[in-house]
Amino acid sequence: MKPSPRRVRSMIMRTFVSALISSFVIFTFMVVIFGFELEDNIFDTQVKNATARFLSDNPELPVPYGTLTGVDMTYYVGTDAMPDWLAAKVDPTYTNGAFEVFGKEYGHFHALVRPLQDGRKLYVFFNARPFVRSTPQIKGFLLVICGMAGIVLLLSLFFLARMSRKVSRPLEDIADLLAAGDSVEGRLILPAQAPQELHALVEAIETRDRRIQALLERERQFNRDASHELRTPLAVAFGAAEVLEERQASSAALTRLKSAIKDMQQLTEGILWLGRDPGEAQHCNVTDVCRDSIKAYHHLVGKRDVAINMSGDDSVAMPVPEPVAHVMVGNILRNALSYTDSGSVSVSVGVAQIEILDTGVGFGDVDAERRGFGLGLTLVTRLCSHFGISFEVSARQDGGTRAVLSWGDRI
Repeated sequence: MKPSPRRVRSMIMRTFVSALISSFVIFTFMVVIFGFELEDNIFDTQVKNATARFLSDNPELPVPYGTLTGVDMTYYVGTDAMPDWLAAKVDPTYTNGAFEVFGKEYGHFHALVRPLQDGRKLYVFFNARPFVRSTPQIKGFLLVICGMAGIVLLLSLFFLARMSRKVSRPLEDIADLLAAGDSVEGRLILPAQAPQELHALVEAIETRDRRIQALLERERQFNRDASHELRTPLAVAFGAAEVLEERQASSAALTRLKSAIKDMQQLTEGILWLGRDPGEAQHCNVTDVCRDSIKAYHHLVGKRDVAINMSGDDSVAMPVPEPVAHVMVGNILRNALSYTDSGSVSVSVGVAQIEILDTGVGFGDVDAERRGFGLGLTLVTRLCSHFGISFEVSARQDGGTRAVLSWGDRI
Protein backbone atom coordinates (compact mmCIF):
# COMPACT_ATOMS: atom_id res chain seq x y z
CA MET A 1 0.00 0.00 0.00
CA LYS A 2 1.42 3.32 -1.05
CA PRO A 3 1.90 5.68 1.94
CA SER A 4 -0.02 8.92 1.79
CA PRO A 5 2.13 12.02 1.30
CA ARG A 6 2.67 14.26 4.33
CA ARG A 7 2.27 18.02 4.44
CA VAL A 8 5.29 20.29 4.82
CA ARG A 9 3.98 21.74 8.07
CA SER A 10 3.49 18.26 9.56
CA MET A 11 6.97 17.17 8.49
CA ILE A 12 8.57 20.26 10.05
CA MET A 13 6.66 19.85 13.31
CA ARG A 14 7.39 16.14 13.61
CA THR A 15 11.06 16.57 12.83
CA PHE A 16 11.47 19.41 15.32
CA VAL A 17 9.55 17.69 18.13
CA SER A 18 11.51 14.47 17.60
CA ALA A 19 14.81 16.36 17.65
CA LEU A 20 13.79 18.32 20.77
CA ILE A 21 12.68 15.24 22.71
CA SER A 22 15.81 13.33 21.70
CA SER A 23 18.01 16.23 22.82
CA PHE A 24 16.30 16.45 26.22
CA VAL A 25 16.57 12.68 26.76
CA ILE A 26 20.28 12.67 25.92
CA PHE A 27 20.90 15.76 28.09
CA THR A 28 19.01 14.28 31.05
CA PHE A 29 20.85 10.97 30.74
CA MET A 30 24.21 12.74 30.70
CA VAL A 31 23.29 14.83 33.75
CA VAL A 32 22.20 11.75 35.72
CA ILE A 33 25.38 9.89 34.84
CA PHE A 34 27.46 12.95 35.72
CA GLY A 35 25.71 13.26 39.12
CA PHE A 36 26.37 9.68 40.08
CA GLU A 37 29.94 9.83 38.84
CA LEU A 38 30.63 13.06 40.70
CA GLU A 39 29.22 11.63 43.93
CA ASP A 40 31.31 8.47 43.62
CA ASN A 41 34.46 10.51 43.01
CA ILE A 42 33.78 12.60 46.12
CA PHE A 43 33.28 9.51 48.28
CA ASP A 44 36.38 7.81 46.88
CA THR A 45 38.43 10.96 47.53
CA GLN A 46 37.22 11.12 51.13
CA VAL A 47 38.17 7.49 51.70
CA LYS A 48 41.64 8.02 50.22
CA ASN A 49 42.33 11.15 52.23
CA ALA A 50 41.03 9.62 55.46
CA THR A 51 43.09 6.48 54.91
CA ALA A 52 46.21 8.49 54.20
CA ARG A 53 45.80 10.49 57.40
CA PHE A 54 45.03 7.37 59.42
CA LEU A 55 48.16 5.56 58.21
CA SER A 56 50.23 8.65 58.82
CA ASP A 57 48.96 8.92 62.41
CA ASN A 58 49.07 5.15 63.05
CA PRO A 59 52.12 3.58 61.37
CA GLU A 60 51.61 0.40 63.44
CA LEU A 61 48.06 -0.88 63.76
CA PRO A 62 47.47 -2.31 67.27
CA VAL A 63 44.13 -4.00 66.54
CA PRO A 64 42.90 -5.84 63.42
CA TYR A 65 39.83 -3.59 62.99
CA GLY A 66 38.33 -0.33 64.22
CA THR A 67 36.91 2.99 63.17
CA LEU A 68 38.49 6.14 61.82
CA THR A 69 37.93 9.21 63.88
CA GLY A 70 36.00 12.12 62.39
CA VAL A 71 34.16 10.16 59.73
CA ASP A 72 31.97 7.08 59.68
CA MET A 73 34.61 4.73 58.34
CA THR A 74 35.74 1.25 59.42
CA TYR A 75 39.08 -0.39 58.78
CA TYR A 76 40.16 -4.05 58.77
CA VAL A 77 43.62 -5.55 58.59
CA GLY A 78 43.10 -8.55 56.36
CA THR A 79 39.77 -10.23 55.83
CA ASP A 80 39.69 -12.49 58.88
CA ALA A 81 38.31 -9.79 61.12
CA MET A 82 35.58 -8.81 58.65
CA PRO A 83 31.97 -9.94 59.01
CA ASP A 84 31.27 -12.97 56.89
CA TRP A 85 28.97 -11.12 54.48
CA LEU A 86 31.62 -8.44 53.93
CA ALA A 87 34.52 -10.87 53.52
CA ALA A 88 32.50 -12.75 50.91
CA LYS A 89 32.18 -9.61 48.80
CA VAL A 90 35.87 -8.62 48.94
CA ASP A 91 37.93 -9.83 46.05
CA PRO A 92 41.25 -11.13 47.48
CA THR A 93 43.02 -10.21 44.26
CA TYR A 94 42.63 -6.51 45.07
CA THR A 95 46.04 -5.28 46.20
CA ASN A 96 45.97 -1.49 45.99
CA GLY A 97 43.12 0.79 44.94
CA ALA A 98 39.48 1.76 45.37
CA PHE A 99 36.43 -0.42 44.89
CA GLU A 100 32.75 -0.56 45.87
CA VAL A 101 30.76 -3.03 47.91
CA PHE A 102 26.99 -3.24 47.57
CA GLY A 103 25.83 -4.74 50.87
CA LYS A 104 22.07 -4.48 50.27
CA GLU A 105 20.54 -3.98 53.75
CA TYR A 106 24.01 -3.32 55.26
CA GLY A 107 24.69 -0.33 53.07
CA HIS A 108 26.58 0.89 50.04
CA PHE A 109 30.31 1.04 50.76
CA HIS A 110 33.13 2.89 49.05
CA ALA A 111 36.29 0.96 49.95
CA LEU A 112 40.04 1.27 49.63
CA VAL A 113 42.74 -1.36 49.98
CA ARG A 114 46.34 -0.49 50.83
CA PRO A 115 49.29 -2.89 51.27
CA LEU A 116 51.11 -2.64 54.61
CA GLN A 117 54.86 -3.01 55.19
CA ASP A 118 54.43 -6.38 56.89
CA GLY A 119 52.66 -7.78 53.83
CA ARG A 120 49.17 -7.54 55.18
CA LYS A 121 46.37 -5.50 53.57
CA LEU A 122 44.47 -2.61 55.07
CA TYR A 123 40.83 -2.33 54.04
CA VAL A 124 38.94 0.90 54.74
CA PHE A 125 35.13 0.96 54.24
CA PHE A 126 32.93 4.06 54.12
CA ASN A 127 29.16 3.50 54.21
CA ALA A 128 27.93 6.18 51.81
CA ARG A 129 24.24 5.35 51.98
CA PRO A 130 23.42 7.81 54.80
CA PHE A 131 25.18 10.53 52.86
CA VAL A 132 23.73 9.81 49.39
CA ARG A 133 21.82 12.82 48.14
CA SER A 134 22.07 12.35 44.37
CA THR A 135 19.03 10.07 43.95
CA PRO A 136 16.40 12.41 45.46
CA GLN A 137 18.16 15.42 43.98
CA ILE A 138 18.17 13.78 40.57
CA LYS A 139 14.46 13.02 40.89
CA GLY A 140 13.79 16.65 41.64
CA PHE A 141 16.14 17.67 38.87
CA LEU A 142 14.25 15.44 36.44
CA LEU A 143 10.99 17.10 37.43
CA VAL A 144 12.56 20.50 36.78
CA ILE A 145 13.96 19.29 33.47
CA CYS A 146 10.55 17.93 32.42
CA GLY A 147 8.89 21.20 33.36
CA MET A 148 11.45 23.22 31.43
CA ALA A 149 11.15 20.82 28.49
CA GLY A 150 7.38 21.27 28.45
CA ILE A 151 7.68 25.06 28.49
CA VAL A 152 10.37 25.05 25.80
CA LEU A 153 8.30 22.63 23.72
CA LEU A 154 5.19 24.79 23.88
CA LEU A 155 7.10 27.95 23.03
CA SER A 156 8.95 26.19 20.24
CA LEU A 157 5.75 24.75 18.80
CA PHE A 158 4.15 28.20 18.83
CA PHE A 159 6.98 29.88 16.96
CA LEU A 160 7.51 26.82 14.74
CA ALA A 161 3.82 26.83 13.76
CA ARG A 162 4.12 30.48 12.75
CA MET A 163 7.27 29.77 10.78
CA SER A 164 5.84 26.67 9.07
CA ARG A 165 2.73 28.61 8.05
CA LYS A 166 4.97 31.07 6.24
CA VAL A 167 6.26 28.15 4.18
CA SER A 168 3.25 25.85 3.84
CA ARG A 169 0.50 28.43 3.26
CA PRO A 170 2.17 29.97 0.17
CA LEU A 171 2.88 26.47 -1.15
CA GLU A 172 -0.79 25.53 -0.73
CA ASP A 173 -1.87 28.71 -2.51
CA ILE A 174 0.55 28.00 -5.35
CA ALA A 175 -0.77 24.44 -5.66
CA ASP A 176 -4.38 25.68 -5.79
CA LEU A 177 -3.57 28.21 -8.52
CA LEU A 178 -1.68 25.63 -10.57
CA ALA A 179 -4.50 23.08 -10.16
CA ALA A 180 -6.97 25.57 -11.61
CA GLY A 181 -5.13 25.33 -14.94
CA ASP A 182 -5.36 29.04 -15.73
CA SER A 183 -2.49 31.41 -16.31
CA VAL A 184 -0.72 32.37 -13.09
CA GLU A 185 0.71 35.62 -14.44
CA GLY A 186 0.41 38.24 -11.71
CA ARG A 187 -1.58 35.94 -9.42
CA LEU A 188 1.24 34.33 -7.44
CA ILE A 189 1.62 36.89 -4.65
CA LEU A 190 3.86 36.03 -1.71
CA PRO A 191 4.12 37.90 1.60
CA ALA A 192 7.28 39.91 2.01
CA GLN A 193 8.44 37.69 4.91
CA ALA A 194 8.19 34.49 2.86
CA PRO A 195 11.48 32.56 2.49
CA GLN A 196 13.76 33.49 -0.39
CA GLU A 197 13.43 29.99 -1.86
CA LEU A 198 9.67 30.48 -2.27
CA HIS A 199 10.22 33.76 -4.13
CA ALA A 200 12.64 31.94 -6.44
CA LEU A 201 10.08 29.16 -6.96
CA VAL A 202 7.34 31.64 -7.84
CA GLU A 203 9.62 33.43 -10.29
CA ALA A 204 10.50 30.12 -11.97
CA ILE A 205 6.83 29.13 -12.20
CA GLU A 206 5.85 32.47 -13.71
CA THR A 207 8.69 32.26 -16.24
CA ARG A 208 7.64 28.76 -17.26
CA ASP A 209 3.98 29.81 -17.39
CA ARG A 210 4.81 32.68 -19.74
CA ARG A 211 6.58 30.25 -22.09
CA ILE A 212 3.65 27.82 -21.96
CA GLN A 213 1.11 30.57 -22.62
CA ALA A 214 3.17 31.77 -25.57
CA LEU A 215 3.26 28.24 -27.00
CA LEU A 216 -0.48 27.85 -26.48
CA GLU A 217 -1.19 31.15 -28.19
CA ARG A 218 0.94 30.12 -31.17
CA GLU A 219 -0.94 26.82 -31.30
CA ARG A 220 -4.30 28.59 -31.16
CA GLN A 221 -3.23 30.94 -33.92
CA PHE A 222 -2.08 27.98 -36.01
CA ASN A 223 -5.41 26.23 -35.44
CA ARG A 224 -7.30 29.34 -36.53
CA ASP A 225 -5.17 29.67 -39.66
CA ALA A 226 -5.27 25.94 -40.40
CA SER A 227 -9.02 25.88 -39.86
CA HIS A 228 -9.51 28.56 -42.49
CA GLU A 229 -7.01 27.05 -44.92
CA LEU A 230 -8.48 23.54 -44.65
CA ARG A 231 -12.15 24.37 -44.51
CA THR A 232 -12.16 26.54 -47.62
CA PRO A 233 -10.82 24.01 -50.17
CA LEU A 234 -12.93 21.23 -48.69
CA ALA A 235 -16.05 23.38 -48.97
CA VAL A 236 -15.17 24.20 -52.57
CA ALA A 237 -14.64 20.50 -53.35
CA PHE A 238 -17.95 19.55 -51.74
CA GLY A 239 -19.75 22.28 -53.67
CA ALA A 240 -18.19 21.12 -56.93
CA ALA A 241 -19.33 17.55 -56.22
CA GLU A 242 -22.88 18.78 -55.67
CA VAL A 243 -22.76 20.70 -58.95
CA LEU A 244 -21.59 17.57 -60.76
CA GLU A 245 -24.39 15.63 -59.13
CA GLU A 246 -26.95 18.14 -60.41
CA ARG A 247 -25.58 18.15 -63.97
CA GLN A 248 -25.37 14.40 -64.42
CA ALA A 249 -27.12 11.36 -63.14
CA SER A 250 -26.14 10.21 -59.66
CA SER A 251 -23.53 7.46 -59.55
CA ALA A 252 -21.95 5.35 -56.89
CA ALA A 253 -18.57 6.98 -57.55
CA LEU A 254 -20.00 10.50 -57.15
CA THR A 255 -21.84 9.50 -53.99
CA ARG A 256 -18.65 8.06 -52.50
CA LEU A 257 -16.78 11.24 -53.51
CA LYS A 258 -19.27 13.42 -51.64
CA SER A 259 -19.13 11.06 -48.69
CA ALA A 260 -15.32 11.14 -48.65
CA ILE A 261 -15.24 14.94 -48.83
CA LYS A 262 -17.78 15.23 -46.02
CA ASP A 263 -15.75 12.74 -44.02
CA MET A 264 -12.64 14.86 -44.55
CA GLN A 265 -14.52 17.95 -43.39
CA GLN A 266 -15.62 16.22 -40.20
CA LEU A 267 -12.17 14.75 -39.65
CA THR A 268 -10.54 18.15 -40.09
CA GLU A 269 -13.01 19.75 -37.70
CA GLY A 270 -12.45 17.00 -35.14
CA ILE A 271 -8.66 17.30 -35.32
CA LEU A 272 -8.83 21.08 -34.99
CA TRP A 273 -10.82 20.64 -31.78
CA LEU A 274 -7.73 19.06 -30.19
CA GLY A 275 -6.25 22.55 -30.03
CA ARG A 276 -9.35 24.23 -28.62
CA ASP A 277 -10.80 24.46 -25.13
CA PRO A 278 -13.13 21.47 -24.61
CA GLY A 279 -15.26 23.65 -22.35
CA GLU A 280 -16.51 25.48 -25.43
CA ALA A 281 -18.05 22.28 -26.84
CA GLN A 282 -21.80 21.74 -27.06
CA HIS A 283 -23.84 18.55 -26.92
CA CYS A 284 -24.93 16.60 -29.98
CA ASN A 285 -27.53 13.89 -30.66
CA VAL A 286 -25.75 10.52 -30.60
CA THR A 287 -28.38 8.62 -32.56
CA ASP A 288 -28.18 11.05 -35.48
CA VAL A 289 -24.39 10.77 -35.50
CA CYS A 290 -24.53 6.96 -35.51
CA ARG A 291 -27.08 6.89 -38.35
CA ASP A 292 -24.99 9.29 -40.44
CA SER A 293 -21.85 7.25 -39.81
CA ILE A 294 -23.56 4.01 -40.80
CA LYS A 295 -24.82 5.65 -44.00
CA ALA A 296 -21.37 7.12 -44.77
CA TYR A 297 -19.45 3.85 -44.31
CA HIS A 298 -22.00 1.32 -45.47
CA HIS A 299 -20.16 1.04 -48.79
CA LEU A 300 -17.25 -0.65 -46.96
CA VAL A 301 -19.37 -3.78 -46.63
CA GLY A 302 -19.27 -4.35 -50.38
CA LYS A 303 -20.39 -7.84 -51.28
CA ARG A 304 -19.60 -9.37 -47.93
CA ASP A 305 -22.34 -10.97 -45.86
CA VAL A 306 -22.29 -8.39 -43.07
CA ALA A 307 -25.41 -6.94 -41.46
CA ILE A 308 -25.41 -3.56 -39.71
CA ASN A 309 -27.81 -3.22 -36.79
CA MET A 310 -28.61 -0.17 -34.70
CA SER A 311 -30.69 0.16 -31.56
CA GLY A 312 -31.08 2.50 -28.65
CA ASP A 313 -32.56 5.71 -27.32
CA ASP A 314 -33.07 8.57 -29.81
CA SER A 315 -32.72 11.25 -27.10
CA VAL A 316 -29.21 10.49 -25.82
CA ALA A 317 -26.84 13.46 -25.99
CA MET A 318 -23.04 13.37 -26.07
CA PRO A 319 -21.04 16.27 -24.54
CA VAL A 320 -18.86 16.87 -27.63
CA PRO A 321 -19.29 18.82 -30.89
CA GLU A 322 -21.02 16.90 -33.67
CA PRO A 323 -17.89 16.73 -35.90
CA VAL A 324 -15.94 15.23 -33.00
CA ALA A 325 -18.66 12.66 -32.38
CA HIS A 326 -18.60 11.79 -36.09
CA VAL A 327 -14.83 11.22 -35.91
CA MET A 328 -15.11 9.05 -32.79
CA VAL A 329 -18.02 6.91 -33.96
CA GLY A 330 -16.88 6.92 -37.60
CA ASN A 331 -13.38 5.62 -36.89
CA ILE A 332 -14.66 2.81 -34.65
CA LEU A 333 -17.37 1.88 -37.14
CA ARG A 334 -14.96 1.98 -40.07
CA ASN A 335 -12.61 -0.42 -38.31
CA ALA A 336 -15.49 -2.73 -37.43
CA LEU A 337 -16.76 -2.82 -41.04
CA SER A 338 -13.32 -3.12 -42.59
CA TYR A 339 -12.27 -6.13 -40.51
CA THR A 340 -15.52 -8.08 -40.34
CA ASP A 341 -15.69 -10.62 -43.17
CA SER A 342 -19.06 -12.02 -42.18
CA GLY A 343 -21.60 -11.72 -39.45
CA SER A 344 -22.77 -8.41 -38.08
CA VAL A 345 -21.83 -5.02 -36.72
CA SER A 346 -24.14 -3.75 -33.98
CA VAL A 347 -24.37 -0.16 -32.80
CA SER A 348 -26.20 0.29 -29.50
CA VAL A 349 -26.95 3.70 -27.96
CA GLY A 350 -27.67 3.67 -24.26
CA VAL A 351 -27.71 6.11 -21.38
CA ALA A 352 -24.45 8.07 -21.69
CA GLN A 353 -22.91 5.23 -23.70
CA ILE A 354 -22.29 3.94 -27.23
CA GLU A 355 -21.39 0.28 -27.71
CA ILE A 356 -20.19 -1.09 -31.05
CA LEU A 357 -19.87 -4.87 -31.39
CA ASP A 358 -18.61 -6.81 -34.41
CA THR A 359 -17.94 -10.43 -35.29
CA GLY A 360 -14.66 -9.70 -37.07
CA VAL A 361 -11.12 -10.84 -36.47
CA GLY A 362 -11.00 -9.34 -33.01
CA PHE A 363 -8.95 -6.52 -31.54
CA GLY A 364 -5.26 -7.44 -31.53
CA ASP A 365 -5.70 -10.54 -33.72
CA VAL A 366 -5.14 -9.00 -37.17
CA ASP A 367 -3.03 -10.94 -39.67
CA ALA A 368 0.24 -9.41 -40.87
CA GLU A 369 -1.14 -8.81 -44.35
CA ARG A 370 -4.01 -6.79 -42.90
CA ARG A 371 -1.77 -4.58 -40.78
CA GLY A 372 -3.26 -1.24 -39.90
CA PHE A 373 -6.11 -2.46 -37.73
CA GLY A 374 -6.94 0.19 -35.17
CA LEU A 375 -4.85 3.08 -36.50
CA GLY A 376 -7.93 5.33 -36.38
CA LEU A 377 -8.36 4.43 -32.73
CA THR A 378 -5.31 6.54 -31.87
CA LEU A 379 -7.22 9.67 -32.92
CA VAL A 380 -10.30 8.45 -31.06
CA THR A 381 -8.22 7.95 -27.92
CA ARG A 382 -6.78 11.48 -28.13
CA LEU A 383 -10.19 13.06 -28.68
CA CYS A 384 -11.69 11.08 -25.80
CA SER A 385 -8.89 12.16 -23.51
CA HIS A 386 -9.33 15.79 -24.61
CA PHE A 387 -13.08 15.82 -23.93
CA GLY A 388 -13.09 13.57 -20.88
CA ILE A 389 -14.83 10.64 -22.58
CA SER A 390 -14.08 7.08 -21.44
CA PHE A 391 -13.02 4.79 -24.30
CA GLU A 392 -12.57 1.02 -23.96
CA VAL A 393 -11.82 -1.44 -26.75
CA SER A 394 -11.22 -5.17 -26.29
CA ALA A 395 -11.55 -8.53 -27.99
CA ARG A 396 -14.74 -10.50 -27.34
CA GLN A 397 -14.54 -14.02 -25.99
CA ASP A 398 -16.81 -15.36 -28.73
CA GLY A 399 -14.88 -13.52 -31.47
CA GLY A 400 -14.87 -9.96 -32.69
CA THR A 401 -14.32 -6.63 -31.00
CA ARG A 402 -16.18 -4.59 -28.40
CA ALA A 403 -15.72 -0.81 -28.30
CA VAL A 404 -17.47 1.40 -25.77
CA LEU A 405 -17.67 5.20 -25.49
CA SER A 406 -19.13 6.38 -22.17
CA TRP A 407 -19.51 9.75 -20.48
CA GLY A 408 -21.62 9.06 -17.40
CA ASP A 409 -19.65 11.52 -15.25
CA ARG A 410 -20.02 14.33 -17.79
CA ILE A 411 -23.81 14.57 -17.84
